[in-house]
Amino acid sequence: MTRILRSALSLCVASAVAITIAAPARAADRGLYGSTDPVYDGVLRQSLAITGLTSVDLPPAPFAITWLLGQQCADGSFEAYRTDTTVPCTASNPTAFSGPDVNSTAAAATALALVGEQSAARKAVVWLNNAQNDDWGWPYYAGGESDANSTALALAALRTVSPQDRSARVPNAIGYLASLQFPCASASAGALPYQAGGAANSLASSEAIVGVAASLPIDRAGVLTRNPPCGKGMPTRLASYLASQITAKGSLTSDLGTGQDLGSTARAVIGLSELGVGRAAVRTGTRTLTSAARDYALKGGVANPGAIGLLLMVAEATGTSPRNFGGVNLVSALTGSMR
Repeated sequence: MTRILRSALSLCVASAVAITIAAPARAADRGLYGSTDPVYDGVLRQSLAITGLTSVDLPPAPFAITWLLGQQCADGSFEAYRTDTTVPCTASNPTAFSGPDVNSTAAAATALALVGEQSAARKAVVWLNNAQNDDWGWPYYAGGESDANSTALALAALRTVSPQDRSARVPNAIGYLASLQFPCASASAGALPYQAGGAANSLASSEAIVGVAASLPIDRAGVLTRNPPCGKGMPTRLASYLASQITAKGSLTSDLGTGQDLGSTARAVIGLSELGVGRAAVRTGTRTLTSAARDYALKGGVANPGAIGLLLMVAEATGTSPRNFGGVNLVSALTGSMR
């Protein structure tokens, strides 16, 4: 599979786009947020939903946490979704794109740490540490080629689960991301590609700023400084790119086309807020997200748990009401979607 196809696959999963196919009822899915088929995004959307709720100081339902814990493999990793959790997980396979993956494992580790499930979260981080490549990046599937998206998610997990870790693992992972970054003199100044040699990627760039900002759990931002110029330091260059794109266009652009990428915009708003920069961009991005909240959070009238989780984080970071976010009660929409 080419890098472009791998990037598209990662985008579809990591953005937690709702799959509108009706999912068959399974007793094992009690506690899962959302009624759509979880086969591609079950763990990720559950993790985003739990992280979002904890961001606004609301405890997720016990069944929701139990469902996520039940998805964990014996070695600490997570697949996108396990239909039958009594069947042992297979090994991660980057050729067949099967088995546990870094993105699901990182998102789950983060969510579990935020609800106090430290043992499960640390076990997931041990698996992530073993999946890190020699270039200090992470691949989507263990054994594959490193990419910015998976590295950013793993970085966020490590900094959330083990903030006291003083090893070289975190700074070297940031160094890997910096090695991919477009220089300030380029047309895509400060942006990240999905992988080396690729084009500027909205999802990779926005996920990276959450990872480098050490922004989880979310804290409400104080007074933000202006949009930063592209300058010294990987985080500043990244913030400069994201802030300039959102301010100019109202949102980040989808990597799969020319339309808005609301998920990446939400992540960028969170990261910029937590870094304390990008006042104009955060204001513009939040306005875009509140205007589109109903269609994004309730896609086709059906709750999109991953999107709602991200918007809950935006609400906390920007001081926006989670119960009236663009006219949507994000809390009731999410909790009401639980099976």
